[in-house]
Amino acid sequence: MRRLLLSFFILGFLCFSIIFFSSWTYGESKTKASCITGSCHAQMGKEKYVHGPVAVMDCFFCHKEIGKHKFAPIKEVRSLCYNCHDPVDTKNAVHQPVKEGNCTKCHNPHQSPNKFMLISYGAELCFKCHARNSVEGKFLHGPVAVGDCTACHGVHQGDYPKLLAIPAKDLCYTCHTEKKDAFTKKKVVHKPVYENCLLCHNVHAANFAFLLKNEGKSLLCYDCHRKMKDQIANVKIAHKALQGEKGCLACHLPHATDFPKILAKEPMALCLSCHDRSYGAGKRAIVNIKQVIAEGKFKHGPIRENDCSSCHEPHGSDNFQMLRKYFPLLFYTSFKEENYALCFSCHQRTLALDRKTTTLTGFRNGDDNLHFVHVNKVDKGRTCRACHEPHANNNPNHVRNAVPFGAWQIPINYKKTVDGGSCAPGCHREYSYSRKNPVKYQ
Repeated sequence: MRRLLLSFFILGFLCFSIIFFSSWTYGESKTKASCITGSCHAQMGKEKYVHGPVAVMDCFFCHKEIGKHKFAPIKEVRSLCYNCHDPVDTKNAVHQPVKEGNCTKCHNPHQSPNKFMLISYGAELCFKCHARNSVEGKFLHGPVAVGDCTACHGVHQGDYPKLLAIPAKDLCYTCHTEKKDAFTKKKVVHKPVYENCLLCHNVHAANFAFLLKNEGKSLLCYDCHRKMKDQIANVKIAHKALQGEKGCLACHLPHATDFPKILAKEPMALCLSCHDRSYGAGKRAIVNIKQVIAEGKFKHGPIRENDCSSCHEPHGSDNFQMLRKYFPLLFYTSFKEENYALCFSCHQRTLALDRKTTTLTGFRNGDDNLHFVHVNKVDKGRTCRACHEPHANNNPNHVRNAVPFGAWQIPINYKKTVDGGSCAPGCHREYSYSRKNPVKYQ
């Protein structure tokens, strides 16, 4: 029994010795045979990141020996790489080096201090092909500032232009998450917001704040709104708000709002945020319109509808007070229909054309149209504002308490009756009128 155990022990020891020494000898011979152990390639495999075949000293997987220390040139880099790596040229947008099959344009095939065997790190690698001045400017996009091009771009291929993984407008929201709800849930969205942020913003760098392509208060807007540019530049009466520091942004927001025309506030509230005080003096004085409206019991139709732009052109006009259409500047004017283009855009022109009426107006003596009497004259026809306040006041039909006549405020002294009224202004003696019982004038 003891002899049998001894025999098993000796046999086991011999087997172990054979396996151990044969393995040690194979490893030694393999190391000796490797290119890496030679004096020419002694540094191969010493970097932080080493290509698989180099790591296992299998140089011949990629290099084909055709003679003693003579190797065939690698003509098809792409085919060689795809022996192990999955193809990366199957999507709509393919990076140019990949398209050319030139993997070694970016990757070192043996070893590298950089992850993924890159020949350089981050943006410095991109700059080997892409112009550095494309990312130069006073203001840099965050990923550009830290050299992280891959925050937005794929490296090999992508489904969208510029190697983007998702559409550009959606890509922006992957970082600017708070903007998506702020913009897309509004009632009125600026067209570039849902089409492409890049219509207004540069993606890499710019010399204007917020990476805008041009000066943001007006010039950028004019790139699309060319007609508006010409209008604003050529009007005789300019809106001072547009000439201020904010330009277009004095009234409009750039992305989205709940108000028409991407206005920053409800239209009239926006106007009154500036017109809540008096401006100028003398003939160019602009009264505190907010106060006039607040104190006036009877408001003009556009005021009731909160629509200042029914009468005023907010971007400037050739008509005084930035009116949309012509309106007489003076107290008197010769009557022509075109002289009342603004008023006649809402009110019937027959108010001033028909000498007789029983329906057009309550301002009549019997059927004598007193609008016709006052307005329709060759000389010294009274303009609408001689009697009416265009915004609001406390008299029916917006009849003024007084009207400017040069330096004098002419009193109107209007009194309303059941079927007519009377006035005793500074321009004539007191006259009464009655729709039912016409007054006979001397």
